Order: sequence, then structure tokens, then C-alpha cells
Amino acid sequence: MEKVYFGILSLILILPVSTAFGGEITLNIDKALYEKSDFISVWGSTTFDSVFISIKDPDGKNVWNESLNPDDENKFSTLIIAGIGGWQKSGNYLLVAESGASALSVKFFYDSGAQVNPPSAVSDYYVSPEDLYLTFAIAIIIIVGIFIYLARHVILRKKTSYDKAKLDSKKDRDYEKYHSEWSEEEIFGSHKRSTEAKEFSEMYDDNSLPNYYLVLGLTNDSSESEIKNQYRKLAKQYHPDRNKDSSEDKMAQINKAYEILSDKKLKAEYDKFCKLL
Repeated sequence: MEKVYFGILSLILILPVSTAFGGEITLNIDKALYEKSDFISVWGSTTFDSVFISIKDPDGKNVWNESLNPDDENKFSTLIIAGIGGWQKSGNYLLVAESGASALSVKFFYDSGAQVNPPSAVSDYYVSPEDLYLTFAIAIIIIVGIFIYLARHVILRKKTSYDKAKLDSKKDRDYEKYHSEWSEEEIFGSHKRSTEAKEFSEMYDDNSLPNYYLVLGLTNDSSESEIKNQYRKLAKQYHPDRNKDSSEDKMAQINKAYEILSDKKLKAEYDKFCKLL
């Protein structure tokens, strides 16, 4: 008796499952038991122009939908991957074929296997769109805060005397363009004296006193405004940032000449010896 029972069960699992009514539509599947990723072979025939295939899980929820067009012999077929789209439950599934006013169905058992991430566990780590927006907003606030912290010295920098002064040089930004790191002298405002009046006497005795008027292309009777305008002209011409063929030594000589001739006290001391050249 047991042999008969197992024989009948084997036939059920091996032979295709087929359902047919009325001759208008037939429906077949190749097995009655499928595991995840198995191919479900579906085929049949219909007298209508199309057939709609659907699969429902044990709760009656649609997990697969497909529309098929029969061939010239009114036959249709398709392959469905078991478990595609996330079939969560094991149990009896229902495959339904609808064509015209006719509908047929066939049951099969689907084994979903071990649930690595069951719905209850996944939901514990689900992040809602609202939480994502909040996280994004907090990230922006943190980035802005870091930027403000790094730029605090620039933001809180106190204005210097040059910033507060109303100078003509600000119109063309001469200070920024022609004050380089390799030049120790500031162009406008207070000068850092690198030359003392007593040095003129020493350089004159050693025959090393330069003619700063000639360096700037001026004469000894040039006015203060002429000295300034000529300096600006030469700075634009010889500044290394503007003229690749210029040298730092040339610009240093121009800066040195302007340092002496733009300072009234130094210029007065220098003129005493320059007249003797």
C-alpha cells in the first residue's frame, strides 16, 4: 500500500499539472513543487487574442503579472523565476490564467527557504524619508559650522589702517598687485626703513651709492606725484606677475628707489649726497 502511495505522489510531482475547461483555454505547469530561483514553465492554449497570467501568494497578494499573446496555433508559453520580486512565504501559491471571459487556475507549493532577513528584522532598520531629510539637514549644518570655524580668522579679522584709509591706490588695487613677499617694503602707508641716513655717507665714500632717480627714470627735481606715478608705471611693467621676462632684482631696485624717494626725510638726506654724484 505504501508503494502505491509513493508512486502516486511521484507522478504528481513529476508529471505536468494541467487544468482545462470548456475548450477555450488550457493551462499547464511543469511541477507542483518549486524552490527559490527555480524556473516555472507555464504553457497552454486559448481561442482568444491574449492571455493574462498572475500568481497569488498564500495571503492572496499578487506576486507576478504577465500578459501573453498566443502564436498562430493559439498556443502560449512563458518561464517565471520562482521567488522573483521577493516571495516571502512558503506555502500554496495559485497561478491564474485569464483569457476573454474564461479563467483557469492551478496550485503549486513554493518553498522560500530560510529567511535571512525576515520582515520583522528588516523593519527594525528601515529609515523613513523624514529621517533621511533630517539627517541631511544635520549634515549640512555640521559642514557649515566647520567652514565658519575654519574661516573664523578671516571673518573676525580687524580692519588694518590700510583698510580704513581712503587711498587712491585702492581704486586700481595697486597695493595688492605690487606688494610681493620678496619685497620687504610696503608701497603705501608707513615705510619700514631698511636704509638709515648714515648709510648714504658710507655708500658715497665707497662709490656704491645708487642714483635712485635714474633707477626710476626721473630727474633730481621730480615732484612727489611724479615719483609716485613713475613708480606705478614701472611696477606694472616689471612686476614678475605681469612680465615673465622681468627679474626679482629689477623689481627690488625699483622698490628700493621708491622707498627712499617717497620718504621725505630719507629723500632729503639722500639728495645731499646725490648732488655730489
